Amino acid sequence: MPETLPVARPGADQEAGPPTRSLFGEILDWMLAPLLLLWPMSIAVTYLVAKSIANGPFDRALESSALVLAQQLKEVKGRVTLQLPMTAREILRADEADTIYYQVSTAKGELISGDRELPKPEEDEDLLRNGQVVFRDDKFSGNDIRVAYTYVAAGGLLREEPALVQVAETLDKRTQFANEIIKGVILPQFLTLPLAVVLAWFGLTRGLAPLHELQQRIRDRRPDDTSPIDEQAAPQEIMPLVASFNDLLSQLDQLLAAQKRFIADAAHQMKTPLAGLQMQAELALRDQTPEELRRSLSQIGASSERAAHMVKQLLSLARMENMAAAAASTPIDLTGLARETVKEWLQPALAKGLDLGFEEPG
Repeated sequence: MPETLPVARPGADQEAGPPTRSLFGEILDWMLAPLLLLWPMSIAVTYLVAKSIANGPFDRALESSALVLAQQLKEVKGRVTLQLPMTAREILRADEADTIYYQVSTAKGELISGDRELPKPEEDEDLLRNGQVVFRDDKFSGNDIRVAYTYVAAGGLLREEPALVQVAETLDKRTQFANEIIKGVILPQFLTLPLAVVLAWFGLTRGLAPLHELQQRIRDRRPDDTSPIDEQAAPQEIMPLVASFNDLLSQLDQLLAAQKRFIADAAHQMKTPLAGLQMQAELALRDQTPEELRRSLSQIGASSERAAHMVKQLLSLARMENMAAAAASTPIDLTGLARETVKEWLQPALAKGLDLGFEEPG
């Protein structure tokens, strides 16, 4: 896999640092982390949707049962009765998975038929007048139940106290149905998630291939090759990075050119005084009298002084070039620079009888 491009200087020792992450690994982590986070969220949302879908058909069946019971209410001698044969009541309660409960009572709580302990809903004046079927979740005999209830007027006549009709069932069928829906949705996700990871891996590998090629071209360059990298051969997203790298190569090329010029100038400037020293030394070897030898040694000393002075000038020039190259980003300590300059020129000044001094601030 393509790794991040290492920055190395030929011939320089590199200290061991913390391990670096590859660009491929970073991108893959940023893609997979949200995907793995969204997966449990998708399961939770799927469960809620599955419960809503599962409630639909069973709620309609409860609603039908409540309406059937409401239609069987009759008013006989001023009392509301449920005209439902025993066989029909057994059919109403017949269910292989869930337990069915029903209750018919007056609004005051007087039981007409059914399960006496079935919880009653909170009264709603609009519901009392409209007679619509409403659903609620409740508990009965330690089980969660789903209840459909409505208020009806017996015999179609508006009574002061309408009758309450409730039909309830446990949630076993609903839970089983919701689980089947979840299995039908989650199982394909178990197959698509690894496939998505493989496709992401393949796509990233193909997408980062130009970076790998660029890395190989940089590694294949000679150490002294400071020519710019072709920006058109790099992906568009990293063209600013390549441009910045080319700027660095340009600055490095200028620095190397300055060093070459300095070496050439130093060699040219040192050639004349060294040649003079060699000639004076050869003449001193030929001298026969002490006076001629003393004169030759004096000239050798003067030539050596000129050569030393030239070397100092060349070193000062080298320092000035380095300071000029770093002046854009590095502050200069003028006090320290002045102190070092005075130390360097103090002896020549004293030799010539000059008063050279420096007072630091403060």
